[in-house]
Order: sequence, then C-alpha cells, then structure tokens
Amino acid sequence: MKTRENILRIAIYVTGILCLYAWIGVRTLPVMNSILREKIIPEHWEFTKWGELYYFNYIKHFKEKNLPTPERKYRFSDKHPSLKEADILIFGDSFFDFTRQKTFPERLADSLSKKVYYERFFYPLETFSRENFSNKQPKLLIYETVERDIGIRFNTPHTDQVYEDNRSEIRKKFATGKDWLFYDLEEEMYNKMLKGSILSTDIYSWIATVKFDHFNFISPLTPKYYLEDTAQPWLFLHKQVNDEISSFYYHHSDKDIETYCDNIADLANKVKTNYNMEFLFIAIPNKYTVCHSLINDDEYNELLPRINDCLEKKGVSVVRLYDDFMNSDKILFYGTDTHWNKNGVDIALSKTLEMLNKGGELRN
Repeated sequence: MKTRENILRIAIYVTGILCLYAWIGVRTLPVMNSILREKIIPEHWEFTKWGELYYFNYIKHFKEKNLPTPERKYRFSDKHPSLKEADILIFGDSFFDFTRQKTFPERLADSLSKKVYYERFFYPLETFSRENFSNKQPKLLIYETVERDIGIRFNTPHTDQVYEDNRSEIRKKFATGKDWLFYDLEEEMYNKMLKGSILSTDIYSWIATVKFDHFNFISPLTPKYYLEDTAQPWLFLHKQVNDEISSFYYHHSDKDIETYCDNIADLANKVKTNYNMEFLFIAIPNKYTVCHSLINDDEYNELLPRINDCLEKKGVSVVRLYDDFMNSDKILFYGTDTHWNKNGVDIALSKTLEMLNKGGELRN
C-alpha cells in the first residue's frame, strides 16, 4: 500500500513539474525553444509559423522538403531606415515580410537605391499620429494587402485615432504583469508545444497521417488540398475557401466594391493632403484564386479586377497583378504555404517599377 502511495506521490510531483514547465515555457521563449524540434526565431519567422500550412495538420504528405531557409526580416536589419529617414514608406502584411526569399521592400530599396521603410501594419494614419510624424518633402506611400483582406481592412474609413494610455505607471506595470499571467497567445503556444516538441512531433504526425490515409480526415484549417503530385503537394487556407468575406466564393456586391474603393481613395487623399505623399495600392491575388484550377473549375468572384477598375476610375494608382499572375507559366506560390515565392515577388517588383517609372515618382 505504501509503495502505491509513493508511486502516486511521485506521479503527482512529476505532473506538477511538467505543468509548471509548460506554463512558464509558453511565456518564456528560451524555455519554449529548449523542447521544440524547430526553434522559434521571431526575427526570422512568424511566431507560430502561421503561413506554412503543414503546421496546421502535420500530415507527413504535406511536409515540403528543401525549402529555402528563412533569414532575418528586412525590418529588423541595419538596412531598414527610420520612418523619418525613408524616401518610400510601405505598409502591408506578411507577403511583404515573408523571408524564404528576399522581401519586396528590400528588393525595392536595392532596385531604386532609396531608403524604403516597411511596417507590418495596416493603418498608416494611426502610425503617423502615434509617432507625431510630419512630412514636407514629396514621398511615396505604398499600401499592400493580400486579396482576402481587402473587405476587412477597407469596410470602414481609415482614421488617425490612436488609443491613449493615460493610466499611471503603477497601473501600467500591474497590467503588464497581468498580461504575462493571462497570456493572449497561451492556447496557441500550448498547441505549438504539444505538436512541435522533440518528443511529440513524430507521434502527432503519425496519428494525423493515419487519420488522413484511412479516414480521409484533414484539419478544417486546410480543407482544400491537391496531392496527385507527391513531389509538389498543395494546401489551401480555410479563409480562402469558406463563406466568409475573405473567401474566393464570397459575393461582393457592387455596393461593397464601391465602399472598399471609397475608403481606399479616402486614405490616398488623406495621405496626399496631410503628409505630401503619393499613394500606390498593391493587392496580391490569393493563392486559391490563382491555383484553384488544380482542384476545380469554380467561378471566381472577380474581386481583384473589379477593385482595380473601380480604383482607377477614382484616380488611385494601382499595381495590377491579377492578369500577370493568372497568365504566368511559373509556379508563384509555395505548395503548402499560403505565401508567394520568388517568382511572385519578381512579377510584383517588375510591375511596381514599371508603374513608378510611368508615373514619374522615381524622379523625386
């Protein structure tokens, strides 16, 4: 009886230690990395590898090999200028921050021999207000967004309203401690630890693969896939194939299109009037928009052509990528990542430089 009690006591102690380690680990990167097979390096990669869709299901058939190793992000490099130093300002999402190849902002800076500032943020007016930014010298602001987020980012006008934290220093420190204790990404990081640890990754992948092979089960986060060519598997993000506003299948009414474009044109006008900046809009086609023919012949909702046509009618400068992406004979996206590859960046950079030369912005 005593032996059983000792075993139970030891089991409780071990479980408690493991739970404490996990609790600290999701809040402390070195502790977290000590048990992960693939280390988290925030300056090189998304914190939880959001774009690489294999990590949504861990099915071994979708684990691509020989992928380019991500490098330090341009915005963390010595080449990256401050907001005030820059000749060109870019605001955008992870497509301009994806480092399996040299990023668009860095390549643009190299191509033009100009200082290019990049911020992974979608509301430039808020940044300008928060930083008390002012500008007299004519400059260029490039706004980039992936297609699926247009309806989300421009369903209302952009403003320069910034939340002001008027709390006392004591309350701020208390809030910082509370945020550490009740960590927003806690569940996501526990999930990362469970699936990505040195001990669990192979087991979890084996279970996920068996479920897929024998029961055709795949994560609802990657519901559409193509696996006919095992050398180049394809996964597609759920946001691009469901019935939400981000989807290939969502019906954007003429009124919706007008609203999005009015708000983009309003942002362009505010940037020009208040900050003496020309405005250039770049929308990157969704991976599913370009590659869905691998799976089906479903009809496209024509979001990008409609947006681009509408913006040009309103006098907003646009880099049109849809036709070039659709007509390209090259693979423009990673098979099991939601992001573009170097070929996609090549097209976007070429079209942007062409647009800038045409508009005369390069003479500034």
